[in-house]
Amino acid sequence: MKCFIGLPAAPSVINKLVDAQDRALSFDAGARPVPKENFHLTLAFIGEIEPDKARLIAQLLPLTTDFNGKSWLIDNSGLFIRPQVAWVGGSASPEIEHLARESREILDRLHISYDKGRFKPHITILRKSHLAEPVIQHPFEWPILRPRIFESRLNSDGRREYVPL
Repeated sequence: MKCFIGLPAAPSVINKLVDAQDRALSFDAGARPVPKENFHLTLAFIGEIEPDKARLIAQLLPLTTDFNGKSWLIDNSGLFIRPQVAWVGGSASPEIEHLARESREILDRLHISYDKGRFKPHITILRKSHLAEPVIQHPFEWPILRPRIFESRLNSDGRREYVPL
């Protein structure tokens, strides 16, 4: 199974992310929108992993620091050119950095490999994008929820879905 550790989008930010996505699509009509059910902030990309290891990670993630009541400011947007991904995000807050570090430490302790590239907090809103326009008109807060492990899989319609384990 293909997995990652991430922060789910709180219901309070879904419509704001959809608004940013709609604005982005108005500049980049050929791009593919990410379904709102798939909005998340990746803390650590794992890739292929055995189901028993994924379950073990799921058991350990509730032990990460609880930042209930804290939030992350989303005030920027951009494009990752190589994967052609349009994103929204902001500067990494100390809380977001801490959760990324804790998540990666869990993986290190379990000897589970993951992408050790530089952490750049963002939410993907479009794929196959060439967007160059800013899409955040009104900055907003992303409530910081507990990290979850998600399985990335194709549903019966052949669409990618991210399922929390």
